[in-house]
Amino acid sequence: MDPLNSAAVSELVAQLVTEHRLGSTPLVIGVAGESGSGKSTAATQLADALTARGIATALIHQDNYFIRPPRTNHAFRLQDLGNVGPQEVQLNLITDHMAAFRRGATVTAPVVNYPENRFDQETRAFNGVQVLIVEGTYVLMLNGLDVAVFLEATHADTHERRMARNRDIWEPIIDTILDIEHRLIAPQRNRAHWLIDRAFHLRRGPAHLG
Repeated sequence: MDPLNSAAVSELVAQLVTEHRLGSTPLVIGVAGESGSGKSTAATQLADALTARGIATALIHQDNYFIRPPRTNHAFRLQDLGNVGPQEVQLNLITDHMAAFRRGATVTAPVVNYPENRFDQETRAFNGVQVLIVEGTYVLMLNGLDVAVFLEATHADTHERRMARNRDIWEPIIDTILDIEHRLIAPQRNRAHWLIDRAFHLRRGPAHLG
């Protein structure tokens, strides 16, 4: 666990407690950023911190909602780099599952199986869940978020971090793909209520009211 990331998340939790009636009404938090920016770690730490406060929290990972599984999607991108973008993701299904969360409903959700390069299915029951965190590269494009968080580190800033996690397919064209993604992801910063910068410091974002 990155202690700087953890400190930013702790500060974010304190701000959320101050500004929102956590637990009284369903709250959807979006966490977006580029590959390797720390969004998955931040989202998981945020879920853990809220749960520790007795606030039932669920987490949705955008990676589970791609139309094609990872290796198939990579091959599809190589056919035409114009395929890179939010159209690769079932954002409409994420929106449906956000609505189901607000109703306290149960859904059947995809789960990526990396070794088998396929999607499995799991049942997600949102009854009693008070906060839903949605994380991924394009999630601040979604409507219906109550709180939007954007991590500002770019793919150039996080090259060593991405190499260390050794999860992604890597070859020279990846730099081109990440540059395309950067141009698509960066504008989401303007929709953020909160920003976490490259050093994991928290500050108010352009969309913050008050």
